Amino acid sequence: MYRFDYIIDYYPESKLDVTDSQRLDRQMIQDFMFGDPSEELIRQIVSRAKTAVSNEAIDLVCFAPGTTGAKTILRFDKISEVLSEELACNVYIDAVSLQFDSDPITHIRHYKCAKEIVKGKKVMVVGSVYTTGEALTEVGDLLMKNGAKSVYGLFVAKTIM
Repeated sequence: MYRFDYIIDYYPESKLDVTDSQRLDRQMIQDFMFGDPSEELIRQIVSRAKTAVSNEAIDLVCFAPGTTGAKTILRFDKISEVLSEELACNVYIDAVSLQFDSDPITHIRHYKCAKEIVKGKKVMVVGSVYTTGEALTEVGDLLMKNGAKSVYGLFVAKTIM
């Protein structure tokens, strides 16, 4: 298991008994998942990332791939641009990527890693929604196998069941 933090509690649509504030957060996360992150969400991500970079001595920021390469770019392209401008470390949208899009039925993913980028680095992985930690574990294991010194996960949201 790797260390992680998250920004917002995410109450899925199946959870009906939510407050107005939780409903607004849900909408903000759904907008982000469809490639339209709000300025407020970007501000929160940048703030948390800055803190992590200084506290954890992060050398490199990358992103947890979505189920397709297109989804990864859709979700993180704008955020990666802002983080590149705001952080005192390298930001790569493709340091970890999918070898091919996940299986549409099983959702099994096969990741690949740019070893030359991550070797010897303390890496922060920015992800979308943390539910079970499976994606962070897979990506973290891959990063460590390819020479990363440490892995820290920052997720936009954590699913609350």
